[in-house]
Amino acid sequence: MAPSINQLPTQGASGGKNETPSLKDHYSALPNLVAAQHKASHDFRSDVVTTPTANMMQAILEATFADDVIDEDGDPSVRALEQRLVELTGKEAALWVLSGTMGNQICLRTHLAQPPHSVLLDHRAHIYGWESGALPVMSQASVTPVQPSNGIHLTLEDVKQHMIPEENFHYPPTRLVALENTLNGTIMPLEHAKEISDYVRSYPVPPGQKPVAIHLDGARIFDGVAGEGVDLKEYCACFDSISVCLAKGLGAPMGSIILGSKPFIARAKWFKKMFGGGTRQPGMMAAAALSALANSIPQLPRVHSLARATADRLSALGYKFSSPVQTNMVILDLEAAGIPVAAFVDYLTEVGVQVFPSPRLVFHYQTSEEAVEKLVDALGRLIQDKRAGKELVGRKMVGGYANGDTK
Repeated sequence: MAPSINQLPTQGASGGKNETPSLKDHYSALPNLVAAQHKASHDFRSDVVTTPTANMMQAILEATFADDVIDEDGDPSVRALEQRLVELTGKEAALWVLSGTMGNQICLRTHLAQPPHSVLLDHRAHIYGWESGALPVMSQASVTPVQPSNGIHLTLEDVKQHMIPEENFHYPPTRLVALENTLNGTIMPLEHAKEISDYVRSYPVPPGQKPVAIHLDGARIFDGVAGEGVDLKEYCACFDSISVCLAKGLGAPMGSIILGSKPFIARAKWFKKMFGGGTRQPGMMAAAALSALANSIPQLPRVHSLARATADRLSALGYKFSSPVQTNMVILDLEAAGIPVAAFVDYLTEVGVQVFPSPRLVFHYQTSEEAVEKLVDALGRLIQDKRAGKELVGRKMVGGYANGDTK
């Protein structure tokens, strides 16, 4: 039976007693957490499936418990987390929010004051395809979805060709350009981010009109800069606003941070409240996130290395990839192999490996070597069976990132 909070010993910094219970020595005795950690180690659906470490759980116990709405100064643990992101990114101010979708949509709404206006973005962008249509609802904005000419990420030429100037009242002018790093695990290189930023920020607008803004969906920005080996502050300087997910790859139980200038964040607080983002004791989640940053960021190169090594093994088996493997994602081209998504899911489920009904494999700091071996072995058998002429199961797939495959 798991120990209750009242049964945990109390321990001070010097070994003496205080009022803060310690979970670290009892972490392995928490059956639900241990079961979840094992599940996470075999889960390739996303990098949000990680479970809290002992240090994160301890941070929750030691958090502050102020109210985000009625306490004038907010919560000290939240302020500490926001300040840490300011220090890491070099932006002026930060604001903790409940989710990545909320973070992105608050940023967009804060920038987009009055329609008609449109947002230029990658046609695969999370803010366009994966946030339940929030952009036109919350910000009354049209969208200009662009297919990258290089097939990987937007370039300056892509942006130039699709900007809508304020010259023809039949078309909503581009008032914001949104980039994403990473996108499908691929990196938006610093060089290209700089080129696009310089162009957007100097784009001509009528007198009295706000400059065109540039936003980064930086849900996995730490993966992006680690994978490219560039400076985080230099990268963040390219953008007027940034949304950073604290759960994707970093391991926090929940939450995101949005970053920008002090006036921008001051205005964003109104929309946070409007969107239902006021919370009671957010310090617990903020404290866990602060611990997660220290734990997870140093491990990203190892995670990326594991993903690339796994991709190399799958390539040797005959698999091809829809996107280059640059960070923590391996996206198989099952169509090229003639393999139905249903068979892909079934073969992995049989060995205890969990995936979405899509060919995306996401690695994280709790991905186990055991799970990788099971995955490679199962996919090896799958492609061998395909080559041997075995009939593979095909059925309609739903849920998660299903593509409706029926082959």
